[in-house]
Amino acid sequence: MTRTLFMMLACAAAALSCASCGGTDKGNRATGGGDASGGDTGSGDAGGGDANGSDASGDATSGTGAQPGPGQQFSVDAQGATFTAEDGFTIDVPPGAVSEDTVITIERIDEAPEGAVGPMYVLGPEGLTFARPITLTLPITVELKAELGENTVLGAYAFTAQEGSDDFAPLARHDVSRDRVITETNRVSRIYPGMILPTPMASRHRYPSALAADESFLYFASGGTEDVATGDNNDGFIYRVRLGTAEPEAMIPADPDPKALWVDGSHVYWASGGDDDPVIPSALRRVDKASLEVETLAQVGYVVSVIGDASALYFGDGDGENIYTMPLDGGEPVVLASDAGRPAYLAQDAENLYWTGGAATNKVYKVAKSGGEVTVIADDEAEPAGIAVDAEFVYWANAGDGGVFKAPIAGGQKTLVHQGISMSGLALRGSTLFSTDTRGNRSVNAHDLESNRTVLLAFGQPVPWRVLAPEGQGVFWSNAGDYRYQGQVASYHAP
Repeated sequence: MTRTLFMMLACAAAALSCASCGGTDKGNRATGGGDASGGDTGSGDAGGGDANGSDASGDATSGTGAQPGPGQQFSVDAQGATFTAEDGFTIDVPPGAVSEDTVITIERIDEAPEGAVGPMYVLGPEGLTFARPITLTLPITVELKAELGENTVLGAYAFTAQEGSDDFAPLARHDVSRDRVITETNRVSRIYPGMILPTPMASRHRYPSALAADESFLYFASGGTEDVATGDNNDGFIYRVRLGTAEPEAMIPADPDPKALWVDGSHVYWASGGDDDPVIPSALRRVDKASLEVETLAQVGYVVSVIGDASALYFGDGDGENIYTMPLDGGEPVVLASDAGRPAYLAQDAENLYWTGGAATNKVYKVAKSGGEVTVIADDEAEPAGIAVDAEFVYWANAGDGGVFKAPIAGGQKTLVHQGISMSGLALRGSTLFSTDTRGNRSVNAHDLESNRTVLLAFGQPVPWRVLAPEGQGVFWSNAGDYRYQGQVASYHAP
């Protein structure tokens, strides 16, 4: 079936390891300690210490102490002190945090909860609190598939749990650099550097792709789950899942290759890809949110994208390489731009429509919604894909060279925002641009356009594809999956 969406998805396993850890005393006194050897850190596991509990005395004169393991101790009085282990773990106790001689015990252990990007440290004695917050520096030891670029860090936090609980939560302070997280606490506890885990909203779907949202639901297109497979690999569905839940429901019967979504107050619009066996024309369709009644608005070419405003719809035809417009409630489509390449990604502002031509043209375009001459914003790009726009700039993602770029709407030179491996989706919310990288670290990224700093919100995702960032909500993305029925739709909410 020639309309079937084919994906060549490479499967890579990340080999994650952490270095051995040891200890140096940069404070007043350190005593005791066992040997700790590093273990692997992958998929949230963290390397840690030797459980033999053997003692080793620190040398307060030279500043050399034992590695943090069972029996390691750090002594501090009212003047404060700093302890730093060879692996970079640091405790900084300020003056006045304790009122008398106090011994803090330190143990680095092998296991940490899912999402950890470094070792867990167990500090004691249990129940010890401080009059002033102490500062902890936690090393990030996870090894990534691709090296982080300049001005790029993991979205890591310091996670801790109260005594007797396994309910770990991030601390407020999380000063993150490429290799450490700095945080503050007023009590000793178990603590580790880790990432906020995305929440699955849909799982085990066949190549979920397009996303849209309103105030109540997230909508997505996919080939469905295995239990609703029709036997036609070209069939798919439009789903909705209430925000904050993980129970998607299909809004339409099986439809040929649905691949793009846009929603307004009353309807969900989608690009129906059509089929050649049997012959089913590609179409622009919509479903009523309340009645679930389906309408076909237009049949033309091979519809690959759709977007709209209060009065009109705009959609891309991948066969005819045209951009069309038509009234919101149906009517005759009118060619808005020709020689448009394969316009699978659209963006808009009040006056203009923007799109990328993909590998067909390697160009980025704009045209007035009212019609007129097409402007090429950038050419000689490398398979431009996702696109977004604000009041001054157009942003796009290149699948070919892994660059995320921006260029002035009024014309001018492009600027690199982020360098990845193979960039796909883009979404803009305020001054933050979100992107997905389908290769390398397989990451979902947040680019602060004011500070020029990039944070990896998640990595090791199963082929992150489209991304959505509605105002006042979280960040959502579709994971295509490496294999059939391994796709996901995920949500991310920062603390």
